[in-house]
This record gives sequence, structure tokens and C-alpha cells, in this order.
Amino acid sequence: MSHVQESGTGARRGAPRKRGPADPVRALMHRHQRLCAEAVDPLEIVAGLEAQGVTDRVAAGFRHRDVFTLAEELYARVPRAGAPSAAGRPADRPALLLTLAPGAVCAAASGALRVLPSVTVVAVAVPLLLLTLLAALRRGPLRAPYGTGPGGAVWSCWLVVFGLYGPRAVDGLAGGALPAADAAELTALALSLAPAAWCAHRFAVRSRGHLLRSRTLEEFGGAVRPLLAGTLALFLACALALLCAARAVAGAPLTPAALAGPAALALLLFTARLLAVHGHPDPAAIGTGLACATEAVALAAALLDRFPLPPGAVPALACGAAALALAAHALTTLSRASAYTAAAAPR
Repeated sequence: MSHVQESGTGARRGAPRKRGPADPVRALMHRHQRLCAEAVDPLEIVAGLEAQGVTDRVAAGFRHRDVFTLAEELYARVPRAGAPSAAGRPADRPALLLTLAPGAVCAAASGALRVLPSVTVVAVAVPLLLLTLLAALRRGPLRAPYGTGPGGAVWSCWLVVFGLYGPRAVDGLAGGALPAADAAELTALALSLAPAAWCAHRFAVRSRGHLLRSRTLEEFGGAVRPLLAGTLALFLACALALLCAARAVAGAPLTPAALAGPAALALLLFTARLLAVHGHPDPAAIGTGLACATEAVALAAALLDRFPLPPGAVPALACGAAALALAAHALTTLSRASAYTAAAAPR
């Protein structure tokens, strides 16, 4: 790293830097002894210091021009057992491949429905789908070490079920008919798990690359924000492509009204998961919970025959508004260094 050259020979060679009796860095080193001893590289220390409020201005009080050079000195002065750097860890390919399984199960079930009884297909496909989905979310780029926040899993399940049944339920609630699920939408959502994992992995790797190249925390945040916006746009494009393909195969119409709701749902789930992956599960749970509340109000209004909007607009508006709110929150929280290192994960 280029910062090492500017932090003195002690940081370059790993030897303790000699200072006068009043050594401000020594006091900081003792205060954060565990963080420095367990760090696999200086970036882990940058993240830990930033999470505790140490900014570039604070680093100047320790005779360093920014948090990066301060972290390098702390890393050089604190002894530790040798550990490989996390900067270049290869992608977990089995975990990435595992994200293809839920989509494969749904696609196979859709084909089997044409030749086998629906009861048999559902009895086999649903358990397989749940097992593959849980396996894909517990490993790899979509693993959320802090969990999904209070009620997060419940809200996500509600959103998916409402996306499949909700618009038809709102439309036919007065008639009392049981709506049928949209098989094309379910298949597209399951298939979108693979691009979600790839986008999440790409975002994490590139963000960490910006940590290596940035000279200040402000420079890092300025580089990550457009990267995050591009990642969300890239996933949305992938989800729309999968929705179009699934509906075309099923012979369903490809109208904006038919695509808006599922696309908004996919974007909301991805944004919430990205926040949870990087240590912010509570805002993700709040965003998805508010979307669920909006959809519940729509169902109640339909039951009272006071619903003023087209049924298909409900998931589009509820999920779209929540996704935009979470994206705005993510632009702030995920532009911090503490969101991208193993030091931020629970041990």
C-alpha cells in the first residue's frame, strides 16, 4: 500500500517506532489492543477505528495525515500471529453455484406441472425450494452474519407471498375465490438469487479495492456511493431480464404493469439483504416491514371495498417506495469503511 511509505520506517519494516515519553499512538494502541492484534491487515484497523468515531481529523492529533496511515502504524507495532490477508480472498465458488439451485427447482417444477399432478409437484418442489434457498442464504456473498433484523425473515416471506397471490387476492377478494400463484414470477425471483449473489460479491470486492487505493475516508465514500448505485441498477436489470424471460416462456403478457411489481419486490429484497450482509439488518427489517404494512392496508381496504388503485399497483408502490428508502440509507451506511472487513463481523 502506498500509505506505508509515508508512515515511516517503523511501519515499513514492522519495527517499533521510537518516540518521546508522551507517545499518543501508544495509548491508542493499548486502547484498541484486541482490534490491532486480531486484524489480518491494516484495513481491519481502519474499519474498527472508523466505527468508533476516529476520523482523519482525529488522526491528525496522533501525528498522522489520515486514518489509513495511523492504522498502518498500529498494525506494525502490535504483534500478532501470522494470518493471510483478507484483501485477496477468492470467491466461494460452491456457494455461488448453490444460488442457482432454487431457480433450477422452480424451473423444473414449472415443467413438471405440464405432465404431473399439481399436488405431487408441489409436495416435492416446495421442500426442495426451501432447503436450497436456506442453503444459498447461509453461505457465500448473501450470508448475513448479524441476521436479518427483528422480523426480517417474516417480512420477506410476506412480501414474496403477497407478490405471488396479493394482486389477485385484492382483485377477487369480494368474490371469495382462492387466487392462483404466478409461477413465472416465482421462477424469476428464484433465478434472481444467482445474480444477487454475484452482484453482492462484486460490490464487496470492488469496495475493498477502493479501501486499498483511497487516501482518506471521504475519498473512499465518494468512490463507493456510485459503485453501490451501479450495483443496484445492475441487479435490477438482471431481475427484469429474468422476469421477461420467465413470462415469455409461460406465455404471460410483458406489460410494464405486470413487470413493475415483481421488479420492485426483487430490488427491495436485494437492497435489504445487502444491508444485512454488511452489518445493518435493523434498517433492512424496518424497510421490508413498512412495505408489508402497506400491503396489509391494501388488503384491508379491498375487503371494505374502498380500494382506489389497480391491484397490480400495490406491490409496485409498496416495494418500490421501500426499496428507494433503503437505497438512500445504504448510500450513507455502506460508504463507511467499517462495512467491508472481517473485523466488523461477530466472532
